[in-house]
Amino acid sequence: MTAHEIAADVILAAGAGFAGPMTLSGLSMVSGAVLLFGLRGSDTIKIDNKKKATGWGITFSTLAVAAGSTFADAVQGVAEVPVTVAGAMSGGDPGLGCTAIGVTLCALGPRWKNLWWPALYGIAAGVIYTQAGGGWAVGQTIGLAIAQKIG
Repeated sequence: MTAHEIAADVILAAGAGFAGPMTLSGLSMVSGAVLLFGLRGSDTIKIDNKKKATGWGITFSTLAVAAGSTFADAVQGVAEVPVTVAGAMSGGDPGLGCTAIGVTLCALGPRWKNLWWPALYGIAAGVIYTQAGGGWAVGQTIGLAIAQKIG
């Protein structure tokens, strides 16, 4: 089964769901709200370590890129910084795959007191994963297939 076939099956199953119709823009908004509320200190949404912050950042940015429009512009702006810095520091082009790995290491490697940093690195990593293509872009491929079926 291809990613597009899986996405189509997911949409068909979700069409009769209890929550009603959902779009990628809506899912981007929801995942962004989870990220924001969890980092701000919600009593119900717990993002209390760098792995969760990075994961929600990647989730939000992958959905945002697939949704396009304002969400995509915002997260792509966040991702431009590490891509530019990686190119300048390496003295050449390290490639988007290595840049994605490097940004993920920046999110997960250090001990962070403030979880906003791994969240921002996660947002950048999600965008760079989708730009790198290959195995990295599976999330975006499925998201775009869902978007085509919805709208």
